Amino acid sequence: MGLQTISRGAGPEFFMADEWAEERDKAVLNTVYYCESCNIIIELGDADISIHKKDLPHHKMRRVMILRCSRCGNVVTDSYAEYSPEKNQFWCKNCISEAGVEAFHSA
Repeated sequence: MGLQTISRGAGPEFFMADEWAEERDKAVLNTVYYCESCNIIIELGDADISIHKKDLPHHKMRRVMILRCSRCGNVVTDSYAEYSPEKNQFWCKNCISEAGVEAFHSA
């Protein structure tokens, strides 16, 4: 069987994949860099990121996503949330704890 090409809008599989990515991206409100050494947040696209990385290579920089919990609506960082591929949603740890891991991973 040869390779098949999928053109934009070719079928329901493409629509579902496109919808899945769009739905997941809705939960990501922003992405920033955080320097643990300086305790500062640097916005993506800011020239300070490259300057900081070049001049202070020993500093620990982390990329942080700011998310909205799909269950309660609270705004949290990615370190305080988990992604459920079954639901295609991010939930905060409070909601996972309240609802239970089984509910979080069920479709």
